[in-house]
Amino acid sequence: MRSWLGTLAALVVFGGALAGPAAADPETPGGSASLDGGEAKLGPAHEPGTAWSADHFGVLVGAASAPVQLEIFCDPQCSECAKFEAASSGELSRHLATGDVAVTYRWMTFLDARRKNDTSARVGNALMAAADPATSAGAYQTFVTDLYRKGGTPSVEDIATTARESGLPGHVVNRIAAGQQVVDATSMNAFNRVQLLSANPESPGTPTVYDLTTKTVVDTDGAGWLDRLVAGQSKPAQSTP
Repeated sequence: MRSWLGTLAALVVFGGALAGPAAADPETPGGSASLDGGEAKLGPAHEPGTAWSADHFGVLVGAASAPVQLEIFCDPQCSECAKFEAASSGELSRHLATGDVAVTYRWMTFLDARRKNDTSARVGNALMAAADPATSAGAYQTFVTDLYRKGGTPSVEDIATTARESGLPGHVVNRIAAGQQVVDATSMNAFNRVQLLSANPESPGTPTVYDLTTKTVVDTDGAGWLDRLVAGQSKPAQSTP
């Protein structure tokens, strides 16, 4: 069962947080991983890298010029998100590495309140801290997949260990291990809740995959959904008689 956000009324509570974040400090991940000339800076071996989204509440994974642009809404404690990542990580990694696809991960923390913990906020902060010009798209996707695979309620030290095992750069692992607070989890959740309700008003649950080009929710049931989406984008437009 998907994790549901609740009613529209629940969103109004967070309205005060939607004025937007403060400008990024150049020493923070959001500052150092900003977009350059409209495209994400490249990671190792010229693989597309990672950066904060323009609103500072998402992580752009891959090249901003990729023909397929997706938003993926997830909560780190969402079991359906874990299943989605386990099934789709291979396709995502392959297309991110080749530059066919870019994903803006929008991390949410609404399950903390339901489970009476702060796991989603802690993991979500680390996932935002992982955005860096040196973090390749493939390494970030591996980090996401590995965190979901391990599950549980990881400590900062556990998350840093996963980051190292996933291939994140040393200085990024150190940033995560230090527990550096790079985003306000409440504001991030509030902003991304509204984005999700706008993208998927009829079924605002996690995971939701949204196609920013076609402005539609993507059907991710069945293997090969991303391959089919990329193939559809590569077809030449038919001329009208």
